[in-house]
Amino acid sequence: MPARVAALYDIHGNLAALDAVLQEVERAGADALVFGGDLAFGPQPRQVLERVMSLGGPVSFVRGNTDREVAERHGVEQGVRGWIAEVNAWCHDQLTPDQREFLLSQKAHVTLHVEGLGDVLFVHGSPRSDEEAIRRDTPEAEILPMVAHVRESIIVCGHTHIQFDRMVAGKRVVNAGSVGLPSAARGACWALIGPEIELRETLYDFERAAAEIRKSGAPKAREFADHILNPPVAGP
Repeated sequence: MPARVAALYDIHGNLAALDAVLQEVERAGADALVFGGDLAFGPQPRQVLERVMSLGGPVSFVRGNTDREVAERHGVEQGVRGWIAEVNAWCHDQLTPDQREFLLSQKAHVTLHVEGLGDVLFVHGSPRSDEEAIRRDTPEAEILPMVAHVRESIIVCGHTHIQFDRMVAGKRVVNAGSVGLPSAARGACWALIGPEIELRETLYDFERAAAEIRKSGAPKAREFADHILNPPVAGP
């Protein structure tokens, strides 16, 4: 039974942010890791997957919507927008067959019993769907059907890239934020679960990370780099 679980969500191919958070996770004494999805959709997909697949110790993975889309090379014929299809195809082609299979093998949700908190449910979007968002201002009436069949009292999610911690629909819903593409925050965002719940933000060398991303050859590399240098102050 872990006492402190680090929840890392929405890496989005940002290796520098991931490495900075992993260093802080070690300093924080976390004894388990949960990656909450959307690992590879971004400018450094292969490097990020090499890093997470090499980690030892108790590590769990929840599949995000872009993990499916990248692994299956979703294009406009699957209903995604043109620029997203372009990034999906590029990321897919950067990955090895083993890495693509790894993305598809991840679970839709993970439950861990955390010391002092009990059972905690980790999902990407909502308990119903990896594409469904629970936002910091989503009305309770909309959340109720999403959590109707959830037995756990604490739900950790991501997908919207903005941290929050709120009681709603009889559940404590925690959004860990985004490690690689945060909104409404300057640094790489994550959460430490147990024995309390802490929303963390890790600073790193943004300029160096942006320079590496610009050289990646990824579609929209400049936009990814600009987001890191100037994160949106508001978002979903």
